[in-house]
Amino acid sequence: MFTGMTYVYLLSVLLLARITLQASSPTSTHYVGAVVEYHPVHNEDNATATVNQNKKNYMKFLQTASENEVDIIVFPEASLMGGLGSSENNRSPSLSAGSYIPDPKDAKVPCTDQSSNVNEVVKALSCAAKSFAMYVVVNLHEKEKCTGDKCPKDGHMLYNTNVAFDRTGTVVGRYRKWNLFGERGFNRTTKPELSYFRTDFNVTFGQFICFDILFDTPALSLVREKRITDILFSTYWFGELPYLTANEIQSGYSYANDVNFLGAGFNSPSTGSGGSGIYAGKDGVLGRIVSEKRTNAMIIANIPKIVNGRRVQSVNPNDAKIIVYSTSDIPTINGSEPVPQMAFKTDDMKPYTTKLFNPTNNTHNLTLCDREFCCHFQIRTEHREDLVKDSVKYYRYRLAVFNGVRSFGVGGTGGVEVCSIISCIDDKPTSCGQRFDTNTIIVHPTTFNSIIISSDYKISRNISRFPLSLNTEMNPFNVSDFTFISNKLNATHVNIKYTLTKPRKDLMTFAIYGRNFTSDGQPITTSSAAQFSPLYIMLIMLIALGITKTYGMSSM
Repeated sequence: MFTGMTYVYLLSVLLLARITLQASSPTSTHYVGAVVEYHPVHNEDNATATVNQNKKNYMKFLQTASENEVDIIVFPEASLMGGLGSSENNRSPSLSAGSYIPDPKDAKVPCTDQSSNVNEVVKALSCAAKSFAMYVVVNLHEKEKCTGDKCPKDGHMLYNTNVAFDRTGTVVGRYRKWNLFGERGFNRTTKPELSYFRTDFNVTFGQFICFDILFDTPALSLVREKRITDILFSTYWFGELPYLTANEIQSGYSYANDVNFLGAGFNSPSTGSGGSGIYAGKDGVLGRIVSEKRTNAMIIANIPKIVNGRRVQSVNPNDAKIIVYSTSDIPTINGSEPVPQMAFKTDDMKPYTTKLFNPTNNTHNLTLCDREFCCHFQIRTEHREDLVKDSVKYYRYRLAVFNGVRSFGVGGTGGVEVCSIISCIDDKPTSCGQRFDTNTIIVHPTTFNSIIISSDYKISRNISRFPLSLNTEMNPFNVSDFTFISNKLNATHVNIKYTLTKPRKDLMTFAIYGRNFTSDGQPITTSSAAQFSPLYIMLIMLIALGITKTYGMSSM
């Protein structure tokens, strides 16, 4: 429950809310969107106090958004709860701090409707949306009473839920996360639900949460079946090199589906978490942030509307602003930084077929295959060998190809197809997906003047492919730096070509990353196909026959 001081604070904030006309109308060519990058308060001993304190900070973000005439704002996954999860054996904190949420079809306004049966925090958020005249999307722990054999012993279903309020404080959207990343204390609905809602400025938004972005439902169902063009994404992402950092996958999804994408990230460098952005699909990035240090920030941008498949005005990154809050503005950060830089996870590269790339001042034409899946590389480089000395730090590069099933840790397994060039900190494959300390002086002897990665793919609605890129600053490349083109070869196959069109010397990742949903849940691929290539089999036979001639194996 709110204390008296909490009510006074909330009232003072709401009295400052703007009383203006909405920034965008049904006929305007853009709307104003905002995403929050938030490092929340975290108190494991008191979930309710944690939620109340984070709610206060939400009001500060909302005040800033109001001053910038924002139409819709998105907060990160788990940040209201301070990152507190729900264990299978102890769901009490989530149930005590969680709330019942009305069905959007009932058009409840929790701010004023006592029958909505929500907790005080949800009521406050509804009131804030109404007072600030703003669409507000928050992530919280939702509880729902249940009975029967499938009901947990505590008598509740518990969901990881996004709730959308409109300008009047009405609940207009509710999405219960389907693809849980472990999250064993949470439940799933009997079937996945697609969540989308239409706004008064004539844009329909779909929403999903974190791990969902790597699956067909709901991430692809919304754009393929419902033709949704604007996506709201709340995430507590655990970044992984070389392919799955937060901004990397957000940018790749937005581009591949050519949708406007508003991604709000939970900020926690010690878990490799952080990275928020507003993207306009194939028209480029509007604003993004990724920080090696704990950060509270907000991105605000004018987002062009999409009408009949086209943006009705050009993208102008200068229309976006990034606001970084001081510790006095939002006092959630204190003490020394827990890690020197973001602690990214690393993909297991052992099952990949890789080949060390030896750059020269030349054009290289190479083909590399993994389990009958082949990728073709045309790479034009310049290389400064004089910069390579024993003591200097510099990135090496490998071609890396994979066609198999990988582990997502607590998220299960999934089918993956990858054609890529990735950076490594030495000549060994085990060093790929790692990076040098940000305080280390590194040199860049290799300049990639152009890269063309291509492959022939089977046409299938069960496979989704993203253009992924990353530089040494942990940012994806701008859309002006590459092309990603699919050409139909015949009734069953397409050729996809991913081309770097501007020289880069800060390359970390350049990849066509495919998700094969038909292989999800299957046993992981544990060994490289190269281990059993004809060359290796021939070598084993020669050794068995006593022939001792040495064969070069530079591909390992």
